[in-house]
Amino acid sequence: MKLYSSVFALIGFMAAAPVFAAEQTVTFSVPGMTCASCPFIVESAMRGVEGVLQVSADSDTRTALVVFDDAIASAEDIAFASTSAGYEAIILDPKS
Repeated sequence: MKLYSSVFALIGFMAAAPVFAAEQTVTFSVPGMTCASCPFIVESAMRGVEGVLQVSADSDTRTALVVFDDAIASAEDIAFASTSAGYEAIILDPKS
């Protein structure tokens, strides 16, 4: 009987796990964006990460604003995708 209650507790926790997931918004510094076509490449690379919902890159401010589901992706995954495309992405402090 003890085993069954443990199994039910585990199943209940797994079912509730998605409730704890949330949309996150992170701003990245992308200092390598120096031309008008750079934001399109950065946006494409970041959008390629599963869980990314929205990306807006700006070559004037050299930043990218990304909204993603933190149950599926992480800010580090998104930064890695941009860096792999040739544009280093640095997670900015939310207060900056």
